[in-house]
Amino acid sequence: MEKIIFVCEDSLDGIFTGIYDAWDSRYGHENVKLIIDSEETMELFSRYVEVGADGEKAEKVARTLKRRFGDEVFEMICQAAASFAPEKADALYRVVVKGLSMPDGRKVMDALADPNVCRVFELSRQAGYEAHHLTGFVRFQELKGGILFSRIRPKNNALTLIGPHFADRLPQENWVIYDEGRKLFLMHQAGGCWGLMRGRTLNESFLSQISQEEEQFRQLWKLFTKSISIQARENRQLQRQNLPLRFRTYMPEFTQDA
Repeated sequence: MEKIIFVCEDSLDGIFTGIYDAWDSRYGHENVKLIIDSEETMELFSRYVEVGADGEKAEKVARTLKRRFGDEVFEMICQAAASFAPEKADALYRVVVKGLSMPDGRKVMDALADPNVCRVFELSRQAGYEAHHLTGFVRFQELKGGILFSRIRPKNNALTLIGPHFADRLPQENWVIYDEGRKLFLMHQAGGCWGLMRGRTLNESFLSQISQEEEQFRQLWKLFTKSISIQARENRQLQRQNLPLRFRTYMPEFTQDA
């Protein structure tokens, strides 16, 4: 029988919409597959269906998963959906199918002998670890006008995972976190909520106009970092373990021009 491959947008709404459409197709779970975009090699004797993110369908899936699986499993699914792994969409679909067939869907992630459950567990853990790192490693710079701006380049699509943290920590600030790899902005208005924006071009000239206080804090922060270092006890391997090198590009205490 012809296989139907649903090509999803690389976002939580996109994957949830793909899950909704694949289930609703009634083509048989064994005859459908979910992929992210069209990066995979085309399969013969398969029909490809483009799936655009649909907020209403995604919300229906989210409500069902929260009700049947509980908040803990739902959070793991959302973290796995943020992974950079291309196979995540189909693995998530298989886990949803398995969980909805169980008397108690809250126990679906306990079935680690299932390769799809095991993979989703791994992806969730990896994305969650990186998001946890970012809550400590993100560095904002204050631009003229008082806007706080930060750049990151995470492996996973971590913006949606760290949004609640920074909205809670900086509720009365206008701030932006920019994912350079995905050209995606996480934006927060003072006293309001946060949201994502894609496809805008950065105004590098504007971003270079930092406030006077910001320049002073940069110098103080770098001086503090140097002053607490004990050369006789320097352990580069442990430093890299606790603070991977890939994060340091965007941290002023490690840049030469700070």
